Amino acid sequence: MTDRYDNKPALADIFAQILREKPDSHTIRTLLTSFPTLYDLLQATEEDLRALPRIGVVKARKIMAALASARTLCTEISRPHVVRSAKEIYDFLKAEMIYLPQEHFVVVGLDKRNRILFWKVVSVGSIDAAIVTPRQTFLPLLKHSQVEKAIFVHNHPSGDPTPSREDITISNTLKKVGEIIGVEVLDSIVCGMNSYCSLAEQGFM
Repeated sequence: MTDRYDNKPALADIFAQILREKPDSHTIRTLLTSFPTLYDLLQATEEDLRALPRIGVVKARKIMAALASARTLCTEISRPHVVRSAKEIYDFLKAEMIYLPQEHFVVVGLDKRNRILFWKVVSVGSIDAAIVTPRQTFLPLLKHSQVEKAIFVHNHPSGDPTPSREDITISNTLKKVGEIIGVEVLDSIVCGMNSYCSLAEQGFM
């Protein structure tokens, strides 16, 4: 289902620069044995790293900072000025969302020209569900005077972007709330590992 990046030599070179060690050092070999792919590394916590031999607080934090920077860089590179498709939103947020172990529900606020003004995580759920209410969803949108439209995005930790019945129901409920308060809900997108599902494009809303 997933096509994970599995290039140990490249990862070894990267962490050799970060940790100022040789690519074949014991520390880096241990790191890549425990987390052999970038996918695995991006799911690791600082505590996971510190549990490994010869990786203390300083090294663990250097690694975590590098991974956080990588996510941010990927997001900035793919950031669209004007949203024209669901794929642009997926490309914009996937670096932040596809590796998360829990379901996160994100609100993206847009102006009348479909330009992204902000995005915000409004709910974090269990491994397979996020609890979302209209109040917490629309409150960030109403705080921005330029917001006229919104897109909702959430991830499926399983990597499968197929929307559940609850996904469809909640998305349509929020769309109706948006109509009442004057915020046009353009889409609700499910992020998977290598693909996405746009409920609007699929005719679910």
